[in-house]
Amino acid sequence: MTATNHALTGAVIGLVAANPLVALPAALLSHYVLDALPHYHTAMPDEKLYKTLGFKLYLMTEALLCFAIVQFLFFSHPVNWLLAAICAFVAAAPDLLSINQYILIREGKKWKPNLYTKFASKIQWFERPTGAVVEIVWFVSLVIILVKIL
Repeated sequence: MTATNHALTGAVIGLVAANPLVALPAALLSHYVLDALPHYHTAMPDEKLYKTLGFKLYLMTEALLCFAIVQFLFFSHPVNWLLAAICAFVAAAPDLLSINQYILIREGKKWKPNLYTKFASKIQWFERPTGAVVEIVWFVSLVIILVKIL
């Protein structure tokens, strides 16, 4: 799933659960549940994809959208907005563990999968271009839920 979808899911969890002892673990768990759903990935191998300008722009767009979610929570100021913002980060954060892979591949260095990336790749069993449909439906659904909560 995209970082945006992870962050939206975490934000909704934070707003609904309201209790940090429930919301934070649920936000983290949501990351892996979403990654188990079919989702988008280009057919291009990562070794080529990570070196493209398009992927760099994609990562910057994702970062901006995640930041926009937190800004939206801050300015709309619903009850539990801070917990929702933290849960948004927690839900998206596991993808930050892939930064080393991205950096090494961009630098043309050899990257060797570690235990975490092997675990994550087993969860993400369906990453294909057609998975974009699930990504879009999830995004629209979460935006509707978020607006209704507020």
